[in-house]
Amino acid sequence: MKKLQIPTIDIKKYGGQQVAVVDGKIIATGLTLKAVIEKARKQIPKRPLHEIKVISVPKSLAVIYHV
Repeated sequence: MKKLQIPTIDIKKYGGQQVAVVDGKIIATGLTLKAVIEKARKQIPKRPLHEIKVISVPKSLAVIYHV
């Protein structure tokens, strides 16, 4: 099984968006899953859909302290 490669994702740039990753590179971004998949399929039309990993990027980092 191939190891999943995820690049460092800049929250300031991509916060609140969906990000499509293939071979450790961001290939498409958007606000909805549908938009990201459509953009990704245009970028790499011959790659199988299961090779496109979509990550939901949080709007900001949150730290929760438990006391």
